[in-house]
Amino acid sequence: MRLLLFILLFSSININAFGQHRSLNLPRYDQKPLHFGFILGTSNLGFAYRTQIQWPQDVYNVRISRQLGYTVGIVSNIRLSKNLDLRFIPTFTSGERKLFFDSVDPSDGNRKWIERRMESALIIFPLEMKWKTNRIDNHRWYVLGGLYGALDLSSKAKVVDDRIFKLQQSDFGIDIGVGVDIYFEYFKLSPQLRATFGRGNLRVNDNTNYSDALPILNTQVISWIFTFE
Repeated sequence: MRLLLFILLFSSININAFGQHRSLNLPRYDQKPLHFGFILGTSNLGFAYRTQIQWPQDVYNVRISRQLGYTVGIVSNIRLSKNLDLRFIPTFTSGERKLFFDSVDPSDGNRKWIERRMESALIIFPLEMKWKTNRIDNHRWYVLGGLYGALDLSSKAKVVDDRIFKLQQSDFGIDIGVGVDIYFEYFKLSPQLRATFGRGNLRVNDNTNYSDALPILNTQVISWIFTFE
């Protein structure tokens, strides 16, 4: 919510400035059939999950700790119409996710919160549609949505170690976002708030109590992105 308020504040400041000086920056930019750029941003990595109706032996509860990561990527944008673009944005996202299990520790027999950390190095291939409003002076609002496939280079799905909570290497899902294009003299800056909802089940069934406690585990990410084009 604070990120969204920042977008609105940042945009209102620029809109007021544009209202005082109406010369258009990059007036023919949106007429190009193809253009490129890059993205930089931060990602709040987490999960959506479903637990068993009955907890496995020695497991009583689970909670998630969302962690910050970073995102970089390359933008390829194809103009389909005045208000519609097709975008392909190969992206690299790195970060960490944590699960905490209220469980009996087998090493000492005491009940405690046991932490499991999962590092991720994700190569993501999103294909998105971008719907834009008409340009107003030097800005325009947009929404986007699309599908993605992902590959986790840090996956330990095949590692034999009961002390690790394992995640599947591949994933897929949907992206949705909202933002504003701001036209400057030499480039376009687009702050964007994006939500990612994985549809693939990341859980690896390794017959441990922890994996048995979470039959469904999906990616859930909130990202704050700056696009430079």
